[in-house]
Amino acid sequence: MKRFRVFEPPEAEEPSERAVFLRDGVTLFALVLPWLWLLWNRLFLAGLLCIALLVAIRWQFGLSPAALALQLLVSALVALEGPSLRARKWRRKGWRETAAFWAENRAEAELRYDAAQVNAFQSIRRCQNTRANVQFSTSSAPWTRNA
Repeated sequence: MKRFRVFEPPEAEEPSERAVFLRDGVTLFALVLPWLWLLWNRLFLAGLLCIALLVAIRWQFGLSPAALALQLLVSALVALEGPSLRARKWRRKGWRETAAFWAENRAEAELRYDAAQVNAFQSIRRCQNTRANVQFSTSSAPWTRNA
């Protein structure tokens, strides 16, 4: 199972159709081509930094085993932390992280999110109905003085 994080737009007061589902976990594509994965996900500054770092490693160490190990470490870092960078980008834009779910795929995560929202709405509705049936009387309050 994979973990999905849900982000809602800043102007949304209730769950919207524009919700973004981000899969949280290691991505194989980011492990193989980290700079391309970063650019593909519109993380341009991180992508350019990754390209500069990989070029500097290759320029400094050539094709030695140390260079390959360092490049693998950079790739592993991007593969592990890339989803967190994407989440941080959405938070910077003002989007709110509203939920996190374990699901097999994105479709199942969307279903779980929608089901949770329906249950929450029904709970709020029950509370409102209960509150409407209760009538408060201030005249028999214990702190008032009956003269």
